[in-house]
Amino acid sequence: MNQRFQSSESLLGLLESGIFLTFLLLIVVVGCDSKETAVSDYPSGATSSQQDQDVIDLPPPLTNNTTRPQQSSETQQAIMSGEPSTTPPAMEPEDQVKVAPLPLQFQGPDATARELKIDPERLTANGIRTLSGKNLILHTDIPLDEELRRWPVVFEKAVEQLCEYFDVDVVEVDRWQVRACVIQDMNKFKNAGLLPQALPEFQHGYALGDRIFLKEQPSQYYRRHLLIHEGVHSFMLHFFQGAGPPWYMEGMAEMLATHELVGQQVHLRSFPADRTAVPFWGRVKIIKDDVAVRKGKMIEEVMQYGSNAHLNVEAYGWSWAATTFLDRHPDFQTTFRRQIEKAGDSSPQFSLDLVEAYGDQWLRVRQQWQLFIMNMEYGYDIVREAIDDVEVRPYAQLPEEQTIQVQAGRGWQSTGLAVTKGMNIQLTASGRFIIHQEKDKAGQDVEKWESEPSGITIQYYKGNPLGKLLIAVDNLNQTGLTGLVSYAAIGGGGEMEIPYDGVLYLRVNDSPAELHDNRGEIEVKLSLMEGN
Repeated sequence: MNQRFQSSESLLGLLESGIFLTFLLLIVVVGCDSKETAVSDYPSGATSSQQDQDVIDLPPPLTNNTTRPQQSSETQQAIMSGEPSTTPPAMEPEDQVKVAPLPLQFQGPDATARELKIDPERLTANGIRTLSGKNLILHTDIPLDEELRRWPVVFEKAVEQLCEYFDVDVVEVDRWQVRACVIQDMNKFKNAGLLPQALPEFQHGYALGDRIFLKEQPSQYYRRHLLIHEGVHSFMLHFFQGAGPPWYMEGMAEMLATHELVGQQVHLRSFPADRTAVPFWGRVKIIKDDVAVRKGKMIEEVMQYGSNAHLNVEAYGWSWAATTFLDRHPDFQTTFRRQIEKAGDSSPQFSLDLVEAYGDQWLRVRQQWQLFIMNMEYGYDIVREAIDDVEVRPYAQLPEEQTIQVQAGRGWQSTGLAVTKGMNIQLTASGRFIIHQEKDKAGQDVEKWESEPSGITIQYYKGNPLGKLLIAVDNLNQTGLTGLVSYAAIGGGGEMEIPYDGVLYLRVNDSPAELHDNRGEIEVKLSLMEGN
């Protein structure tokens, strides 16, 4: 019985997109116009013992020049049409939830907005209440509850964090204020003279420099998110004379506005642990749903969003994903944050410069971006999923036996062993580690699950036992999808013939959101078999 790699069709849309920035061809070969992908043919009736010790058969890499397993006409038709096939995707879409309407930010003639004279009597006559703080003046016709009353302080705390993130001297911000209108009845604000003539009709949100106009939102969280989102635009436009091209401008506002609120303490730039913490936000859902129907995007495609792209909800999700990934990844963060200096440039040159700044590292960006969107979940741990850049050495030039330590609390880990097509390898894995643990408020263990390389069948993740050892081969220089989206579950070990050139990668099977409670490691011994 041959054991096959699991593969996913969920990123077929990535291969369908032939739209990439021209400059990438000067840096890397990016050919993603193939419309096929490997299809798993692993027998569903195989037993766990067969999986743990058997021959491991890897599929070919997903490149434009590689022959893939034959797909059914139904699947081929679905790929060509962009419709989902009957083959279930590796990741089920998130349960149906409503996605809130998204803020729209436009640069406009803000000078006319500043010229408006505020008449307190007209405000009172139209039932509009005013709250003032250091950085926020709030006008609203919504009854003032505890949530709205703390907005001036919350916004001030948010601005302090924006100063820290953007390295802006807080002294420069002391006299900077945003005037925000939170609107339930538009006629009241028109009658009160708070809407400038330069303000066009809008659905949800609009910013004219330091003047923000927001319509009531379906949740307190999302209304607050919208305020901070537009506040980020105003901050960047004021202190950097621009906010970059559309994907960066909206992505930065989304990333920073995604927040946690405890009392009057707001924490920007959060990655939500679950959807209940961010009602009507829906960005994770956007990514998961698009990937599930083969509409995933390479990061280069996100960078090409035009000025009208963000009229659609999907663009906000993908822009959030791109900026969040680059900003939180330990190896990519420094280069990404330096780009803030060029925020005044909204042309395509901004993105050109960013990719050129990464240089050869852009190959790793593309590899790990695909893993990020393919395995998108609330609580995704970008730091623990980051793949360390290790020295790669040809296995054929090393001693036949190699020992690798695989950390249970990390995602894919490079062995640093470059293998070639036709090479035969024997793998043996051993060790015990913690794959899940829960503690009480005192820090004492309440529950702890131990595992060996074969995993534990008390819980499964993506069709394999939690904790089971996985293996993949990837070549950063290959076109198409990264080889890490296809993998084999090797458990305690087995034999394999390398089907294509690349580097061996290993990890234990677990959710990207659950790596934080794993402890320990697996020892994997690899031996070159006769005939190599």
